[in-house]
Amino acid sequence: MYYIERNPLPDTAFLAGSVAEPAAGEAVWAVGTYAVGQEVIRPALHRVFRCAVARTASHTLPPELDTTAWADMRPTRRYQPFGPQVRADGKLVYQNQPLQSTTGDIEYRLQQRYANAVAIFGANGATVRVQVYDQPGGTLKYDKVLGIKSPATSYWTYAYGRRSLSDRILVHGLPIFPNAEVRITITGVGSQLRAVSQIEVGKLRYLPGVDFGGVQYGITRIPKAFTTRKTEADGSTSVLIYGTSYDMSGSIVLSGKQEDTALTQLRGLLGRGAAYAPTLAAGYEQSLLFGILKSADVARDSVNLSSVRFEIEGLPT
Repeated sequence: MYYIERNPLPDTAFLAGSVAEPAAGEAVWAVGTYAVGQEVIRPALHRVFRCAVARTASHTLPPELDTTAWADMRPTRRYQPFGPQVRADGKLVYQNQPLQSTTGDIEYRLQQRYANAVAIFGANGATVRVQVYDQPGGTLKYDKVLGIKSPATSYWTYAYGRRSLSDRILVHGLPIFPNAEVRITITGVGSQLRAVSQIEVGKLRYLPGVDFGGVQYGITRIPKAFTTRKTEADGSTSVLIYGTSYDMSGSIVLSGKQEDTALTQLRGLLGRGAAYAPTLAAGYEQSLLFGILKSADVARDSVNLSSVRFEIEGLPT
């Protein structure tokens, strides 16, 4: 089982050329007059707030402190693909709100230390491009372009056929540098929709057992949709569909000597979002999952053999 240990993303990690903050259409809060429904951002918190009670210049508290008049809605556009985020109330939340554009490509230029993998979820557009420079603005050392949708092989497949979609992509084996620039670009043509819901950049790790038994056959993936329902007083019901994913469960076989190491890693992964891949073998590309490790039962099956029964809850991407 492989996973990405995400590198920290402080403000300084976003280099010139990345999605801006504020982005087009975002306004930074300042003392002034605001109507109900108006939205502003607080760059220091990377959050978008919506006015719930009209405000004038006499109200000087910022939105995160004026909680009766402002609602914390979502992360800013720059931070949308990097959940979970900490809200103004201190709670860690994950929101599936893809970053979208029909007017230009989506690009991030990230200053990274020894990052060797990128996982992308909810990709839409023409291609995903990953580039690595040995330092910000330095020499290009790696350049890979991957198609999001399989090319048409004939006019029939172009017009009527069902072309496979690779909306989740794992790029690994990146060259590592102590002060690299990693560029991630979702490209499109003209007004084509470009979108991405989650980006994980960091170090590709693996649980012990990859070189012994690894993830066993019988791995289960259960596709699911995330919905919420509301019943009105008149009996009508509205259903909000806000994302899809799948849960994954299976077993890992490893040497008994590696059990302690596995337990340490598993404790560190429990309860936090991460990108998981059961294997790097061909044919499992769409098994890449962003989710939470809910449980990992470790058993000593014999003197020299241990096993892990894992369950990962997929988050909407």
